[in-house]
Amino acid sequence: MGKNKKYSGYKAYDYLAPDLDYQAFKLRRAEKEEWKYTVPLSKTEEERFAEFVENNVIVDLHEHPVLFTEDISQGKELYPQGKQFLAYEALSVSGIDCVFDNLMDGRLIINTKNGWDWMGTLHDLGMRLCDIEHQDYVMLCKGVNDIKEAHEKGKLAWVAVLESATCIENEVERLDILYGFGVRSIGICYSQSNMLGSGMGERKDGGLTDFGYDAVKRMNKLGVLIDVAHAGNLTCIETIEASDKPIYNSHSGPSSIARGHVHSDEVLQVLAEKEGVIGVGGAGMGLRTEKNPVGNIESYMECVEYCIDLMGIDYVGCGP
Repeated sequence: MGKNKKYSGYKAYDYLAPDLDYQAFKLRRAEKEEWKYTVPLSKTEEERFAEFVENNVIVDLHEHPVLFTEDISQGKELYPQGKQFLAYEALSVSGIDCVFDNLMDGRLIINTKNGWDWMGTLHDLGMRLCDIEHQDYVMLCKGVNDIKEAHEKGKLAWVAVLESATCIENEVERLDILYGFGVRSIGICYSQSNMLGSGMGERKDGGLTDFGYDAVKRMNKLGVLIDVAHAGNLTCIETIEASDKPIYNSHSGPSSIARGHVHSDEVLQVLAEKEGVIGVGGAGMGLRTEKNPVGNIESYMECVEYCIDLMGIDYVGCGP
């Protein structure tokens, strides 16, 4: 359906009364010019793009598609409420058929100052699922056929994603519970180490743990897509090798040419060899290169082209 999505105008938590059922905050508007980030195209390019999104299934491999507070400092007051406001309107005009929503992640401070706890995760997930149940544009995505259906019917397939498995602690069966709640993608860890492996922010990378190995095998059995976007290089490689099925690196870049959120060529090559996919990322300051020291569309595409040359085009996607 391309950009002709069947969106009825529902706003997040419309079934509730602001300031009665929950504390209301002034949220940033999706239609504000500063949020459009448009790259100027010629008429021919515009037509080519329109045809592309109309005839192809478009999947965003990594996103936090929610509206932040207009006064960004109020986020610390919003997050403990346990609600984030899905940007239905913005998604409806994006051309995207499927979005991998990484939920609250590190902002999950409902019950703890540091996030990632089990009860907070279930609260976050349950609240989002409840909101989705009250509208008819976004559909819970449980498999590939749901993505195809969303494309055909002008809807959006919403994939519940956890960027880290930290919340399962040392209980492998919690993965089954998360799958039952609709989660279809889980990261090994989020920059810091946990029971499964080492994060990319640690001074030393200890690799995949024995428990992490068990968790990988369980996710394979369940049908949960494994993500290594925030894992250290060694943990990435050992996860890829341990998995019986292809995995993905949802948002990263090549450390050989870029600064920012990056992984080694060895990680990317092993990923491609095992039929895995990288979503080239662009979060934060974006990927910066020597040729393009400021994160922008040029530096982003430089990294996309590098990954294609290194891994092959079939294994390179976008996780902006």
